[in-house]
Amino acid sequence: MVPRRLCLVLALIAWIPRLDAQAPPPANRVEAGAINGALFYIEIPAQWNKGLVMYTHGYTIAGSRPPAQDSARMKAFRDVFLSRGFAFAASDYSVQGWAVKEAIEDTEALRRYFAAKYGAPSETYITGHSMGGHITMAIIERYPDVYQGAMPMCGPLGAAIDFLSTGVFDMLVTFEALFPGTIGSPYEPSPETAAKVKAAVAADPARAARYAQRFGRTIEQLPGALGLFHAVIGEVKERAGGEPFDNRNRIYMGFGDDVVLNRTVKRYTASAAAREYVRQYATPTGRISDPMLTIHTTSDNLVLGNDVTAYEVPAAIAGTSDRFVARFIEANGHCNFAPAQVGTAFDALLGWARDGKRPAAGEQK
Repeated sequence: MVPRRLCLVLALIAWIPRLDAQAPPPANRVEAGAINGALFYIEIPAQWNKGLVMYTHGYTIAGSRPPAQDSARMKAFRDVFLSRGFAFAASDYSVQGWAVKEAIEDTEALRRYFAAKYGAPSETYITGHSMGGHITMAIIERYPDVYQGAMPMCGPLGAAIDFLSTGVFDMLVTFEALFPGTIGSPYEPSPETAAKVKAAVAADPARAARYAQRFGRTIEQLPGALGLFHAVIGEVKERAGGEPFDNRNRIYMGFGDDVVLNRTVKRYTASAAAREYVRQYATPTGRISDPMLTIHTTSDNLVLGNDVTAYEVPAAIAGTSDRFVARFIEANGHCNFAPAQVGTAFDALLGWARDGKRPAAGEQK
């Protein structure tokens, strides 16, 4: 029979945790909710450095949901900032589509909510993909006292009216002129657009090659790009309350037989109010007080390099060229960045914001 005192000693030994056992790491704090009808996601790392990264997502077809935060891609992207000690906050916006107006308002509402609940961050940065890059640019201009820096990614950084008109609308109307019956009205999207474009390209590859070259794309990229652009232009018309784009004074060049194209392309007259809506959301002023570093892939099927570096013009006029840096990454596809490449860019932005070390433009490895 084991003595009672010995039993007590053995029980105490069993209760003491083993020194070689590894305790699970503390979990990140996660909050999900809604503000004014806009769902949001917040994640704060266990080892929080009191910094915050606000995220703005890209274009999502009206009526559908943005990329889920629990997707593998979003987790990997989010970890770029969480692993560096930053909290992460993203709004889904109250509506989808070209929701630049709502995105600006909903992102600012979420930032204020975060500061009120968790305390004012020691530093705050803003980043976003695609249309979210355009929104990032608009937000850093509107709230210079709130942020320490911005990292728009693969988004058009010039005036929305220019990007959507010459880069999207013009693609649709000229393709319809060259390949009648494929697009129809640019304002009346169809789920069959991509399939029709693919068939037209296969039927006349030489003409399609000239068209693709004119718009800085490959033949393979045309069906997906034009299918999406058709949906975008139709949705923007509904949002703006009229037709925002006008090509009556446009003289198209670089398509082969430009005389025939300019005679046959359909001309559209813009509504002044609709055009003003698109201009307002958003046209850059170039007036930035904080550093802005952008990254872009060399073969993007939706947003061209010219659309990204368009910010050079307003920055030069405003005298802020020293606060804007554009970098390119050799890759195919829209926003096709590896997490490590995003991390490298963010580290460069941090060094710029914290220490005044302006990073070099050009290629980022």
